[in-house]
Amino acid sequence: MRWVCDMTDGPFKNAFEGDIEGVIRREIVTYRLKNDVMVKETATRDYYNSGDYHDAISTQPLVPR
Repeated sequence: MRWVCDMTDGPFKNAFEGDIEGVIRREIVTYRLKNDVMVKETATRDYYNSGDYHDAISTQPLVPR
């Protein structure tokens, strides 16, 4: 089951729905525990002059080396 959040007013919502003029890239970073391992999830959106964009997500386990 996936939890969906309906954002209300505030700085987090404004960061996503605000003006994108001059924006090249947006990122959101989430740290979560999965099977007792800390994982860094990064979602990115790269904007292009054409008005198009490209979304990507990466996941990185943060473990002692």
